[in-house]
Amino acid sequence: MSELTTALQQLLCDIGRVDDIRPVGGGCISEAVRVSVDDGEGTTRILFVKRNEESFLDNFRCEWDGLVRLSQPGAIGVPEPLGVGVAEGSAWLVTQWVEQAGRDREFFPRFGRSLAELHRLTSGNEIGLAQDNYLGSARQLNTPENDWAEFVAERRIGFQIRWARDQGLASDSLTRDCERIIAQMDRILSGRDDATSLLHGDLWSGNYLCAADGRPFIIDPAVYHGCREAELGMLRLFGSCPAEFYEAYQDTFPLPRGWQHRVSVYVLYHLLNHLNLFGTGYLGQCQSTAAEILRG
Repeated sequence: MSELTTALQQLLCDIGRVDDIRPVGGGCISEAVRVSVDDGEGTTRILFVKRNEESFLDNFRCEWDGLVRLSQPGAIGVPEPLGVGVAEGSAWLVTQWVEQAGRDREFFPRFGRSLAELHRLTSGNEIGLAQDNYLGSARQLNTPENDWAEFVAERRIGFQIRWARDQGLASDSLTRDCERIIAQMDRILSGRDDATSLLHGDLWSGNYLCAADGRPFIIDPAVYHGCREAELGMLRLFGSCPAEFYEAYQDTFPLPRGWQHRVSVYVLYHLLNHLNLFGTGYLGQCQSTAAEILRG
């Protein structure tokens, strides 16, 4: 406790007295705790604190940057980032604690509308990001590009399949299919909206939640600017969103026809990343998804 208190004092200056520390489950990369702080004047503040090795600081800084960017449009709930840095020999990230509640029947429509508003309000023509960041613990390449199909071919599918091949995780058939997808990316992604949006980048069911007031919040971003259809790839893979989420999104900021097929490319990106991080248990899904894309 003294180590955490000292770190918070360094990162946030005069935070008051730490009253309570509770471990938070669910994360697989960093230690996480819920911290209650008394300011000495009768006000209690609740913080969410992550800790990792000092070498993890860049990952935390990228997460901080993503939270700041996502909060600026004011379209959807985002935990306020409060502090990031190295203290007591560890890397730390401190944000607002978001008290959660059960999802009522209106949660997914609200979530769909809020995500669509985020994409609508950040619509533009930027592709990528000024710096790379992280998708889970994996490096995510964001070097800006003028053409979206080329960005996906090189920075997403190309990077992942080369990494998988270098690790000996990709079969010959998966490599061939991904090379064909890369070569045909213009055709595969044709029909999309040319405008891009700020994307959360890693929006699966563990990275959105329902706050106590019913608002949808998004956490643990891997942001960049890209086609908003890419946002739906991780949701399809691990999102568990019902039809009313997609209906509300479409009512707010409609997607062009054919998005349901094009989104398979972004599903493949996340599957390849899981293949690289967690091994050949994801090989079969990668192969079937790549084959499905080529059949289309």
